[in-house]
Amino acid sequence: MWEFKVRIVLTGLLCLFAATAGAQEPLPEGPPLTAEAFDALTLGTRMDTYDPFTLYGIEEFLPGQRSVWRGVNGCKSATWEQVGDQICFRYEDAPDEPDCWVYKQHEGAIWGWYDGKTGGATVKLVPGTSPMDCDWIGA
Repeated sequence: MWEFKVRIVLTGLLCLFAATAGAQEPLPEGPPLTAEAFDALTLGTRMDTYDPFTLYGIEEFLPGQRSVWRGVNGCKSATWEQVGDQICFRYEDAPDEPDCWVYKQHEGAIWGWYDGKTGGATVKLVPGTSPMDCDWIGA
C-alpha cells in the first residue's frame, strides 16, 4: 500500500515539475540583440534550436543575413532583418508571413521570445554540430 502512495506522490511531483519547467519565464534584463549583435553571434554557425528543452530544429547562419532551417518538414532558406527590437525571418515558403523574435543572450545561450511576448513560444539557440542534410540548397 505504501508503494502505491509513494508512486502517487512521485507522479504528482513529476507533473508539477513538468508544468513549472514549461512555464514561460519573463524576458531577462538587458536590451534585445540588434542585427549586428545577432549576426556576430550566429554568422557561420549552425545553431541547434530547442523549445526550450527539446531539440526541434537546426539553423545555419550564412553571410548576407541569410539562413537555412532544417526541421521535421525538411529544409527551407530564409533571409532575416531587424524590425524594431525583433529579428524577423522570411522563409521561402511564406515570405509575406515573417517569424519575428526578440533575442537576448541569457545563461550562455541565445534565447528568443516569439513576437517578444513572454506568454508565447520561447526558444533557446546553442551552437551545435547536428547534420543539416540540405545540400540541394547550399547548406
